[in-house]
Amino acid sequence: MGDPRFEDIVEIYGASSQLEADRIVLLLEDEGVEAIARATSMSTSFPSPAEAHYLVCVRDPQKQQARTLIEEARRDGVISEHGAFLD
Repeated sequence: MGDPRFEDIVEIYGASSQLEADRIVLLLEDEGVEAIARATSMSTSFPSPAEAHYLVCVRDPQKQQARTLIEEARRDGVISEHGAFLD
């Protein structure tokens, strides 16, 4: 049985660098969204063309809010468009 503290954590975005992933986490946390970034290895099933190495994860109930905030940040040029949503 898994740790219940992590049961509702979902991966929502693949960032192209640790710096960008950390920037997204800070952006989300500033807006009240719990978020973490974690490194991952590349695989052929990873979404392209992003070639992302860092995953941004949030609690499932905050997934849509996080997606909206990331979309706005991309549109406003706060973060690059080199990452990819994972859904």
